[in-house]
Amino acid sequence: MFGINEIVGKHFFKDAKKDELLVASRFFTLQGEGPYRGHPAYFIRLAKCNLACSFCDTYFDSGDWRSFASLIEEADTVINDFFLKRNMPTPSWASDVPKKMVLVITGGEPSLQDNLSAFLEEAQKLFQHTQIESNGISLLPNLPESTTLVVSPKCLEKDSKVLRYLQPNQKMLDRADYLKFVMSALDDDKFSPYSEIPTWAHEWSAKTGKSVFVSPMNIYKKEPQRVKSIRDQGRDLTLAERSDINEIVSFWEPDLLDLKKNQRNHEYAAEYCMKHGFILNLQIHLFASLP
Repeated sequence: MFGINEIVGKHFFKDAKKDELLVASRFFTLQGEGPYRGHPAYFIRLAKCNLACSFCDTYFDSGDWRSFASLIEEADTVINDFFLKRNMPTPSWASDVPKKMVLVITGGEPSLQDNLSAFLEEAQKLFQHTQIESNGISLLPNLPESTTLVVSPKCLEKDSKVLRYLQPNQKMLDRADYLKFVMSALDDDKFSPYSEIPTWAHEWSAKTGKSVFVSPMNIYKKEPQRVKSIRDQGRDLTLAERSDINEIVSFWEPDLLDLKKNQRNHEYAAEYCMKHGFILNLQIHLFASLP
């Protein structure tokens, strides 16, 4: 697991101002997974989570309180900087309103911050699409109808031992546009909950006709080198540093990934998708060395 997060619930945000969100990072990239995979995307990663998954490959431990207005204004700056670093003018599709990209809200766990729905009401006018990804355990009220909700259920873990899948809040499951699962291969024929998609998810797909995405679990040998070098300095990262250093994880970094285990997980997930008619979902941004 990247980072060391404390498990928190909605109570953690009880004193949040109505027009603020606790933000871990924000960055411009390609959406690597889900219904908008391959599309240009502006990400806002919210801080904190109600789970601590042993395989988690994101950093969301700390964050800065940011107003809705500052988050919206800053999007142009971050996007423009992306093209400036490449000696390119910002193309019209990335600057006009609505921007021809998807705004993705992720975490951590976005549903812990009830203010998110109000932020999306404002932000949806500026982007062609909006999407959030949630483990679905906590209910996020008043989510705009135009926002795509991807529910990515996770398992209950104790002492890094995976016990069972946690079924999402029924209202979140009813609202979900897609489900997305992380999958690992059987380990020496020992069953793991992450080696199967739970029965209720198969039933949800059959009943609703909606798609299920399956992501092979990436197994890391170590933290990305850039992050480790900063951590070794013993200082906290700024929002800008978290958005750059923490978010760039490259498939091509030598000895970062356990390629043997990853191959097994990818092949296993592919076979599972072929068997059940689900959609294989790869983290394609890792291959582009983008955030």
